[in-house]
Amino acid sequence: MKQYVLIAVLWAVSLQSCKQEVSYDKLPKEVKTNFAAQVPMANEVKWEENPDYYFAYFTENGQEGMALFYKADGHWVETEQALSINELSLNQKKRLLAYRNSHIESLVEVKKNDSTDVIKAEIGK
Repeated sequence: MKQYVLIAVLWAVSLQSCKQEVSYDKLPKEVKTNFAAQVPMANEVKWEENPDYYFAYFTENGQEGMALFYKADGHWVETEQALSINELSLNQKKRLLAYRNSHIESLVEVKKNDSTDVIKAEIGK
C-alpha cells in the first residue's frame, strides 16, 4: 500500500512541475468542449499547462475542483472536486465514523475517464 501512495505522490509532483498559466482563447477546441461537458456549471476557471497536460482550476456549486486533460487531443483524464460530509452516502459516512478520534480535514471526489472513481479523505488528529 505504501508503494502505491509513493507512486501517486510522485506522479502528482511531476504533474505540478513546469506549469504555467494559459489563457482560455489559447486552448484547443477539444479541451474547451470536453471541459464544458465534464463541468458544465464551472465558475472562476483558471487554466495552466505543462508539456503534457492542461489543468483547469474552478469552483462549481461553491466547491473547488480541478480537471486534467491530455494536451495533444483534449482527452479528459480526471476531475477532482471538494466534497462536504453532507454529500456522502450513509454508508460512506459510517466508514468515516470509524476514525472517531480524528478530524476530517478534506474530502475530494476523483472522477476518472476509466470509471475508477474514488473519494479521498484527508484525516488528521
